[in-house]
Amino acid sequence: MIGTLNINLKKVVMKKLILLFAAVIISFVNATPQPCLPNGITFSTQEMIDTFQANYPGCTEIEGNVTIQGAGITNLNGLNVMMSIGGKLEIRSNSSLTSLAGLEGLSSVGGNLFLFNNPLITSLTGLNNLTTIGGYLWIKTNESLTTLAGLESLTSIDNAIWLCKFFNIFLIFNSEIN
Repeated sequence: MIGTLNINLKKVVMKKLILLFAAVIISFVNATPQPCLPNGITFSTQEMIDTFQANYPGCTEIEGNVTIQGAGITNLNGLNVMMSIGGKLEIRSNSSLTSLAGLEGLSSVGGNLFLFNNPLITSLTGLNNLTTIGGYLWIKTNESLTTLAGLESLTSIDNAIWLCKFFNIFLIFNSEIN
């Protein structure tokens, strides 16, 4: 009887160890940045942004281009897990978007960063952790934009900066920021 009890106890302990090991492995995979979407993604509705994490679990590093364009997009909160974009980032023609909040996790954009025709955005707060842009930074026709606050962490732009308002170019310069 004692021998049977010892065998059953060993089986229970072994099962618990296996479950613990599996949980640790799953946690590690979920905590490690996961590259995804090599062909990029276009967010054209608020629902697409809101369901991003459910539709692409663990996706934190988008390998392709990202476009955010849609009249009904009001916030970017569902994108708060994005850490890097391998291609370009375009945020354009979003008539209801008031803020870039939700992009605070983004630290690098491998290509160009375009921000244009977003009439209600007043600042670039939300890009606070962005340090690197691998191409142009182009900001144009954002009528309510009154400050560049949010770009304080930006240390490298591999090409030019274009800041425009209604086709009047206010500032253009080439060279890397260091």
